[in-house]
Amino acid sequence: MDRPHWKRLRSTYLIDSMYLKIRRDEIELPDGTVLPDYYIREARGFAIVIARTVKQRFLAIEQYRYASDDVGLEFVAGSLEHSEEPLHCAQREMREETGYDAPHWRLLGEFRPDPVRSTSVAYLFFADGAHRVADPQLEPTEQIEAAELSLEELLAAARAGRMHAGPSLAAFSIGLAHGVFSD
Repeated sequence: MDRPHWKRLRSTYLIDSMYLKIRRDEIELPDGTVLPDYYIREARGFAIVIARTVKQRFLAIEQYRYASDDVGLEFVAGSLEHSEEPLHCAQREMREETGYDAPHWRLLGEFRPDPVRSTSVAYLFFADGAHRVADPQLEPTEQIEAAELSLEELLAAARAGRMHAGPSLAAFSIGLAHGVFSD
C-alpha cells in the first residue's frame, strides 16, 4: 500500500508542559479535504519491562490509576526523561518502582501504543535474573505493590480483566511471540 501523507498546514500548542504536550493541527488529506482541528499528544515515549526473576517468576505491579480510578496489574513502565536512552529508563524504572535489578537485558522491540493521536513509542525490554536489591523509591503519585507471579497467574489476570492496561497487554503479546515466558 502506498503511504498517503497528510500535510500539516498549521500547528498550535494548547498545552506545553513538562508532563503533557497537546497540539492542534490543521491538516490537509491526500484528497484535498482540510481538517481544522486534529489533536496530537506529543511524547518522547516510555520503556516497559517484562522481568523474569531468579525464581523463574515474572515481576508485575499492582498500581492505582487516577484517570480510570481503578487498580490493575501491569508490567513495570515509565516515561523517558529528556535525552534518556530507553534501556537506562527501563533499568531506572524497575529499580524505582520495585527495588529490583537484573544482570541480563534484551530489547524485544518497539511499538506505538496510540498511533492515531500520539507520537509516543514504547520500548519493550526483557530483564532476566531479576532480584531485589533495594527498597522501591516511589514518586508521590505512585501507589504500587510489586509481586512475583507465575505465567499461569499472569494469564489468569489477563483473562479476568485484572491486567487491562493496553501497553502491558501489548507487551505480554510481544513477550509471548518472543518466547520469553517459556525460555
